[in-house]
Formats: sequence, structure tokens, C-alpha cells
Amino acid sequence: MQQSNALLEEKNMEVVCQECGNEIAGISIAMKRTLKSFGQIVRSDQRKAFMLACKSCHANREIVLNEERKTVCKVCLEPVVVHQAFKLAMEASGVKMAKVDTSDTKKAAPKKKGAVKRTTAKRKTQKVQ
Repeated sequence: MQQSNALLEEKNMEVVCQECGNEIAGISIAMKRTLKSFGQIVRSDQRKAFMLACKSCHANREIVLNEERKTVCKVCLEPVVVHQAFKLAMEASGVKMAKVDTSDTKKAAPKKKGAVKRTTAKRKTQKVQ
């Protein structure tokens, strides 16, 4: 089966030409579903090369080098342990963190092990009749 030059934009369900980028009119809904099922869709170019699982964010995040050349999560700025070869590849590609003014921000105190959050307000219970 030969692949066509048509791609489906999923956000607005329009079919566009892969070569010139113009919209192709007159495409049926069935054909649009076929394009989608074959994976002939417009993909975003916003993929990041250095993405790893951040244990603090509990999600895949972009990893950058901070000012001390340590690998940190770009979102929460927590340290992320990586292999030395991975770090060398980051340095070679020039992945660095943009400077952030942290003079006004206060870092939250670390939680103590076994600490329990206590509330002073008593819970009110209602009886259901």
C-alpha cells in the first residue's frame, strides 16, 4: 500500500498536503478516520531530547544543567541522578537552565519523617435519616 502525501490535523480535523502545507478540501469523514488510524497525522515538533522521570514531579520532565553543572528538573529544580555519559551529552549539546532570580523565593522546609499534619478544628458529623 502506497502512502499518500496527505496528513490529518487532529485539532481541527483538516487534511493538509505534506509537500506544500495547503488544506485539501472535500475529504470525507471516513477518509479522515483512515488517515488517523494509519498514523498519518501532523505531529508537533516540540519533542525534547533530555526528558527523564522526575521523582519529585512524578512525571517525565526536561532535565537541564544548573549553574553548578548538576542535573536538575526544569520544573521543580530538584536534583536528578543521571549517568555520566548522559551528562556529557547534555554538556555537548548546550542544554543549560536559564538564570532564575531566586532572591525573593523561600525554599520550603523539608518534612520530618513521621510528621503528622494536625488540625485544630473539630469535624462536624451529620446524621443521615
